[in-house]
Amino acid sequence: MPELGLDPEREALVRELFELNSLVHDRAVGLVGPMPVPPDLTMQQVRVLGHVAKRPGISGHELGTLLGVSAPTASGLVERLVEKGLIVRSDDLQDRRVRRLHPTETGLEVIRQMDSMFGRALGVVIQRLSRDDLDLLCRGSRAMLNALEATRLEQAIP
Repeated sequence: MPELGLDPEREALVRELFELNSLVHDRAVGLVGPMPVPPDLTMQQVRVLGHVAKRPGISGHELGTLLGVSAPTASGLVERLVEKGLIVRSDDLQDRRVRRLHPTETGLEVIRQMDSMFGRALGVVIQRLSRDDLDLLCRGSRAMLNALEATRLEQAIP
């Protein structure tokens, strides 16, 4: 849990939230299993797709640096994902030598499916949740979404 230098009451709530989140994660994994990896992708290709989904418009050179691989290696990984329809390349408007990488809708769907443990677990237990519990989860999700959006805007993340 990150140290936030909060007042003691808020710090206790933050600590409890992280502990509860870990328990939810562990129980969800026990119920629905770990993150599924598409059988036609290598772990390195999954990493590439994840980086491109997180940073749409990243250049091949920037991607290679993030991965710690040579430009030809990065280019080969990208090429295979382009062939699978998970990433598209586009020319940089300022520098025609640079190609920008963007996830396709199919690529984003692969990421969503891989990262859907909470959704999969929720689908299994949804009938056990009361209307009040569902309302509480919706309010919590909206609060998290609002905080994520505010942080994205502050950090100017596209």
